[in-house]
Amino acid sequence: MPLLAKEVVDWFVNYPKKDKIIEKGPTGASIVLDNGRQVDLRVQKPLAYGAMLQYFTGSKNHNIHLREMALKQGLSLSEYGITRSAPRERARIATSAKSGIKPAIYEFAREEEFYQALGTEWIPPELREDTGEIEASLVYKLPKLISLKDIKGDLHVHSNYPLEPSHDLGNNSFAEMISKAKKLGYSYIGFAEHSPSVNNHTSDQIYSILLKRKKIIEQLKLTSKVVRVINLLEVDILSNGNLSIEDKSLDLLDGAIASVHSSFNQSKGQMTERILKALGNRHVRILGHPTGRLIGKREAYEADWLKIFNYCKNHNIALEINAWPDRLDLPDTLVRQAISIGTKLVISTDAHADDQMELMTFGVSVARRGWTQKSDILNTLGYNEFYLWLINK
Repeated sequence: MPLLAKEVVDWFVNYPKKDKIIEKGPTGASIVLDNGRQVDLRVQKPLAYGAMLQYFTGSKNHNIHLREMALKQGLSLSEYGITRSAPRERARIATSAKSGIKPAIYEFAREEEFYQALGTEWIPPELREDTGEIEASLVYKLPKLISLKDIKGDLHVHSNYPLEPSHDLGNNSFAEMISKAKKLGYSYIGFAEHSPSVNNHTSDQIYSILLKRKKIIEQLKLTSKVVRVINLLEVDILSNGNLSIEDKSLDLLDGAIASVHSSFNQSKGQMTERILKALGNRHVRILGHPTGRLIGKREAYEADWLKIFNYCKNHNIALEINAWPDRLDLPDTLVRQAISIGTKLVISTDAHADDQMELMTFGVSVARRGWTQKSDILNTLGYNEFYLWLINK
């Protein structure tokens, strides 16, 4: 038997980790938890759930714009549905009532029906920012957003292979990471451990370490047929724009991910030229976590992103959307700017343990907020097509 609204509200306000009740009513309540966070509950009958879901989803500006558009059609929007405020020929509300008598308020069980009643296509929640999505929906030109199931491989994972790297190692072996990729349904995996430390090794030692690793990966390529293995490496972009290891060592790879891990306080001009110089190396195929931000810990460095995006587009280099929750980098606003000029991207987890490969969903969410479609993301390609892109700069 379904719970009544009152029972749901009563159960909610009796949550054991509640500090206090802000308000309580027949259709909802608000409480403050013992960690200081406020939690709101709203209860709605199934026939009107779609209207309520739309009302509380998306930005304030999106909803204001939607309501202004509705007013021009003689309609009023609320969490309960749509009301005809004045007779208008443009009003698009239809009733299923057999009598043909239109009720005072039109209820919608699904968001799709709510938007359709306003003459638009359904707008995915990630796009509800009033940045052109309403205008696009009116002419049915919204993008078909990428989804998690479109991802065919993870290109930035760190195993525990003993590279004696400049940064941290991963926690799991090649085999364990491949097994996880198989469980996720991937066709390929790119091992991209941090490059060996240049402070603790000579260039010849680095070459020897990477040569040994290459031989092991080549064996994996022969034996791992369900999940194909790609030999990548995450290489530091030094403050002068050089890569941290030499070309003879980079020649051992299928490709390199170049990332900034130091000297974050350079000027916008210096950082731009530094990144562009690194991208000029023929081995670099992906620019890793491009803005360098760590959410809540470190601000993104400044760079001329339009210049960098155009360079990547013209030289067939991909930008990474790093799915690690502390990064989510590129941010969605820059993702949208990049794809608007035709720059390609990849979505990777930067996983340092096999279970962290499940973080891909966060990268996909950022991509969706940036209006990306499957065709914008290179690791939606099958293995053969992706590998041809990788080795042909």
